[in-house]
Amino acid sequence: MLHIFCDICIKAIDMGMRPNTHFDKMGWKFLITSFKEQTSHAFTKTQLQNKWDGCKKDWRIWNKLVSETGVGWNSELGTISASDEWWKQKI
Repeated sequence: MLHIFCDICIKAIDMGMRPNTHFDKMGWKFLITSFKEQTSHAFTKTQLQNKWDGCKKDWRIWNKLVSETGVGWNSELGTISASDEWWKQKI
């Protein structure tokens, strides 16, 4: 369901429903109705906003991690790629 949520958010952003850092009133309405149509789950604006904020927080952490020197992203495996020395330092 996360992929569906992200795809709907991207579509809303492309349609100009996020003029600043959050979706406007029409954007939230679009998210709620589109998500319900695609998943048959009716979530409130607050629930979807919490998911949006959580995803944004996770993305910031991921982005900071993969931007470190010596760290990459293995898209085939969907994992962080780093040397053994880097992992030893972090652990």
